[in-house]
Amino acid sequence: MIRYKSFLLFIVLCFWGCEEGLNSSEEKPDPIITFEKNIENIKSAVRQTTDEGYIIAGGRGGKAWLLKLDKYGNEKWQNTYSLGDFGLTRAVIQTNDGGYLYASWEGIVKADSNGVEEWKNSEVGQYPNYEDVIQHSNGNYYAVGGPSGGQAKFVKFSPQGNILTQKYFGTNCEDDIFRSIIETPDEMLIIVGEKAHGEGPHPCSFNFMYYKDFWIVKVKKNGGLIWEKTYGGDYLEQADDIISMESGGYAVIGNQCVHQSNLNSCGWNSKLVVLQINDEGEYLTENIFPGLKFHERLPYYSITTTAFGGLAWTAEHKNKGTWIHKWGPNEDTVSVYIDGIGGFEINNTQDNGFVIGTWMGELIKTNSELFYESLSDDR
Repeated sequence: MIRYKSFLLFIVLCFWGCEEGLNSSEEKPDPIITFEKNIENIKSAVRQTTDEGYIIAGGRGGKAWLLKLDKYGNEKWQNTYSLGDFGLTRAVIQTNDGGYLYASWEGIVKADSNGVEEWKNSEVGQYPNYEDVIQHSNGNYYAVGGPSGGQAKFVKFSPQGNILTQKYFGTNCEDDIFRSIIETPDEMLIIVGEKAHGEGPHPCSFNFMYYKDFWIVKVKKNGGLIWEKTYGGDYLEQADDIISMESGGYAVIGNQCVHQSNLNSCGWNSKLVVLQINDEGEYLTENIFPGLKFHERLPYYSITTTAFGGLAWTAEHKNKGTWIHKWGPNEDTVSVYIDGIGGFEINNTQDNGFVIGTWMGELIKTNSELFYESLSDDR
């Protein structure tokens, strides 16, 4: 009887151990996928898609171009479209129906989930100069950009690509530009960009590109103004991107050059600025990072949130190439530099990592600590 009980105990322990082993193997998380890939295309706008892959917007042969990758960075399809790709910037989103929308200086074009063109909207005789586009929770699309007649531009499109509303914002001077737009928690819209303020007593300075403020505007769904804020000093501040914070309020990224009328000094005097505001656009705090490489007019930095309540951004360091940085109260501060030009776009991914597109076609997928498998071993 003792041997029988011992044998039963042995069987129970073996079964329990095997079951525990199976459960622990089932709970083991999937490894985080990272990679670096040269897509041989400049100005690479990128977002993760619902299937954990990626959609990249670029240009090829003078035409708008989309590239779809799987989650490992392998190509699934690519296509060009009847819309041209002229301009300094472009944006891409995945739409509610699983397709894609591409926006650039020449207009917008809609593709289905397989990359087949469905429709486009472009203006005859004048570029709309779109810088960013979103799809609102109401199903309509909103594109912003400029300058158009010197002013920033706001356009609302139907899901079929028809213009529903078109409005202009800014001064009578040149070069007011909207750079980025997002939907707010109350289903309104916040837009950031740059607004000319002139040089001293001259409201429309000849060197208008060097006398601007951070510009933040909240509007209703048809473009009606709710509030408008500007931040900056006597010289140059430009806002380029905005992200909603989980804790409330927003973070805005841009650049600053206190050139004191020596315009050439921006080459060594430019700084990256991250401004945080509350829901009403009121100033909360700012972080300033020296070492930014200055590019006149070019939108070459982007910001997103981390999985732990922090912020991550990409830009170009004046000596070290593409610059990726993250920090926050609940995580380590990390900076990574990559041989390349600019940081065109950064977005967070479903596995708490990040995907970054650069000006020269380097596409990078990192983990939450900005680590990735590099193409070279000398990083």
